[in-house]
Amino acid sequence: MKKLILALFVFAGANLSAQVAKSRYIKVDEDKGEQVYEAIKAKTQKYNQSAEKGAHYTFYIETGPRAGQLFRARIEQDMAAFDEDGSPEEYQMWNETVAPHVTNDLPQVWYYNKDVSHEITDLCVKPLRQVILYNIDPAKADDFWAFRKRVYDAVVKSDAQLDMGVWTVYAGNRGLNVLVGFAHENHAEMDLDGSEEWSKVVTAYNETHGEGQFKADNAKLRESMSAWGNSTQLWTFLPELSSPCITP
Repeated sequence: MKKLILALFVFAGANLSAQVAKSRYIKVDEDKGEQVYEAIKAKTQKYNQSAEKGAHYTFYIETGPRAGQLFRARIEQDMAAFDEDGSPEEYQMWNETVAPHVTNDLPQVWYYNKDVSHEITDLCVKPLRQVILYNIDPAKADDFWAFRKRVYDAVVKSDAQLDMGVWTVYAGNRGLNVLVGFAHENHAEMDLDGSEEWSKVVTAYNETHGEGQFKADNAKLRESMSAWGNSTQLWTFLPELSSPCITP
């Protein structure tokens, strides 16, 4: 328990100046998909057109146990921003046009791990997301984060053209939960990123830490996960149901 508290404290402290997010999964009632999408689109385009404040981003989950659901997150530049509510009209519009036809699940608060993320392009132009959800054993969190930092350093050193965002659950977690998302323009780019670009990362990693070290550290990462410790999914970003993106 002490190691879990320490891990959460270290990464919360390291990201106090980084972005934060509140998210939830949204299950749309059967036969209400088009109606709900249009309602979310109308609400977002009316009230959430700033990328700096009150920004909301929506994804359609293509694969995994939540396939067919939406993932919607409000992203702010710091935690204090959540103390500012939207207008009553904004909430009324959602409650009247969206809420009657959806079920919300698993609300969570996230911190953006800026020190191990590498996002170099406007993510609005890369709609396909390869999302890896990790459940980490808190007693082995050091091995997980050591690998992620070394991967980030190798991406920078190799100049690999990868967009990789890392988020940690701060509240609403089940253990130590981490999301690593890779953004791609399409499936062809996802294949290219996972082969040619990723091979650059592995080469740079081994050049820095020793031949075969990537394989050894990746094994430690796998050992750091709890039972059912990771899930890889494909999500699609829905720009019309989202705020504008911040250009890196």
